[in-house]
Amino acid sequence: MTTETPPPADQQAARLQGIWVECLRQVLGQVAEFPVTVEASTSEEPASAESAPPKPPACMIVSASKTLQGDMAILAPEAGALTLAQVLVSEPPDPSVAFDKDRRDAFDELIRQVLGQVATSLKSAAGGEVELKPSGNEAPSWPDSARSAIRITSEKFPPILLTLIVSPELLKSLQPRPAPASPPAEKAEQPSSAPQAPPPKSEPVPSQPEAVEARSSNLELLLDVKLDATIRFGQRRMLLREILELQPGTAVALDRRVEEPVELLVGGRVVAQGDVVIVDGNYGIRITEILSPQQRIESLGKHP
Repeated sequence: MTTETPPPADQQAARLQGIWVECLRQVLGQVAEFPVTVEASTSEEPASAESAPPKPPACMIVSASKTLQGDMAILAPEAGALTLAQVLVSEPPDPSVAFDKDRRDAFDELIRQVLGQVATSLKSAAGGEVELKPSGNEAPSWPDSARSAIRITSEKFPPILLTLIVSPELLKSLQPRPAPASPPAEKAEQPSSAPQAPPPKSEPVPSQPEAVEARSSNLELLLDVKLDATIRFGQRRMLLREILELQPGTAVALDRRVEEPVELLVGGRVVAQGDVVIVDGNYGIRITEILSPQQRIESLGKHP
């Protein structure tokens, strides 16, 4: 019997690097108002133990769960993170602008949108559901981690070099899983001359109460009713004076931070929460928490 050797870790790291390149290309192609090129790069060299690199000003650690287990991190220099934040909010790239909290939040939001695409790509690569969640902003120091680089270029700004760091646990989790061994064939039973006992008669299953059947029938009639679903990023109470003073370019701060989940409302009632993603060029929501079907029905039956 021969055993197939799994691909080495560097191949898995290159595979993950390729997924990030493609997903960054898709998201930047949707939000940028000018051509942007994203490609894999070999400029990033692994850091030695004697000379560790300085802590980058922009970092997001991402934890994988469900089919995959482990962590990875995406790092960007301050100038590059500032440029990507400006691209997301449709500001002209300007290196003289301060990389303040708002622009750091914009950079994080861009990476979150990329994560939605990465999770979808990893689902087919891993053969199962994959969930990716941001879990920190400190540059990691994982031993035996794999490092690779992603280069972003455009005529509008200087080249940006992102660094992708993958933990050994995630690299191991990306290894193809061996197919389960087939169970040994059972021996055919010899016919017995002893008379076989007749199979026991199945007892009739008692029917459900008529009230439950009627409720189920009524629900079936309502399943094709169309309802308006709304995604709520946040809300804010404003004075009439403030509303009348609004004009193009005015920024209105909401009561929800960038890293907090958004809400899905049906009939004015919150039925789920999730993360904002981009699906085929449109904004969408990836559900992370949701009411049970019974709770959803009861919620829709209440008038706000």
